[in-house]
Amino acid sequence: MTTPDPFLRMPNASLNLPSDLTGDERLHAAFEAVYDYMNLHAMAWPARNASGNLVPPPPEHVLHELAHSYELADEVDLMVNPRLGTVAFLSSLPKCDFCGVTARYDAQIQIGDRSGGAYLCDDHYREFGSGALGATGDTYLMLISEVPDEVREICNQICADRGRDPIS
Repeated sequence: MTTPDPFLRMPNASLNLPSDLTGDERLHAAFEAVYDYMNLHAMAWPARNASGNLVPPPPEHVLHELAHSYELADEVDLMVNPRLGTVAFLSSLPKCDFCGVTARYDAQIQIGDRSGGAYLCDDHYREFGSGALGATGDTYLMLISEVPDEVREICNQICADRGRDPIS
């Protein structure tokens, strides 16, 4: 059985740097080009489905984050496939900063002229959240026990292939 690739890969592209640049100039230009490319392709995921209901990120995003959390790839693969920021795994879910109900979102919010991070329940995420996960700074919070079975199986196969214990 071939284990699926755990990453949502960035589009393949080459750097087109001016040929007249020297050492440090070339390095600086390459860094800027990669930085711009990563920002241009930063992935955001809608927090709501077509019916307007809040939904967790898709299994592909869960698998991508688990590959980072459990180092299910070599160091270079982890570096060139950055975290998406759409989902994060916690040992327990925090309480909403506004009402104390279980929070599902870690979000960047703005109230008046003040902005900052907040843990939000579904109701307060609808009110204050951006509606997009990942590149916006909003993240869906998930327990490891909530990982879909098909994702858990892929992660456990990768662990087995690497001689490691399965994810918990």
